[in-house]
Amino acid sequence: MQEEDKKPVKYDVDGYEEVTSALGELLNQFPGLLEEEKIKFSTLEKESGIAFYPVTGAVIASEKKSVTGKVNQLCNYPFYIVYRTSAESPKIKAEVKEFLDSIGKWLEKQSVTINGETHKLDSYPKLTEERIIEEITRLTPGHLDETYENNTQDWVISISLKYRNIFYKNR
Repeated sequence: MQEEDKKPVKYDVDGYEEVTSALGELLNQFPGLLEEEKIKFSTLEKESGIAFYPVTGAVIASEKKSVTGKVNQLCNYPFYIVYRTSAESPKIKAEVKEFLDSIGKWLEKQSVTINGETHKLDSYPKLTEERIIEEITRLTPGHLDETYENNTQDWVISISLKYRNIFYKNR
């Protein structure tokens, strides 16, 4: 058998910063956050906090080019949300998992009930004229990822944001 030629992975380098910024703003609009809570970018305290971490950046999953110079890219921006807690109560652990699952459902534009109130995300944030978020989907449910010596735990959910990037390339 002959080894397949692997195409090099291409990234939407310019889109990474824009998508990261828009995603951070979107995540911090989640109605399940407490008033003082913020979902930070790639930053967690030693024993607590919530953060999101991009996995690889904005990968160009597919690209079509027309003879007119129009380029149509579908990009994947996989990321995960980590909820770090040092609480040992089974009730709090269940609440952390429920929080992660709820934020995942909300990002998928499904209805979520928080404190007896139903919330639904109507639209994704605007990026640029070229870039438009098409969908956000959960890749995993919320789950316990790691427990540290001091009994701090990291609960994680893996999510993928897909966006379209359409632009014209000079020939």
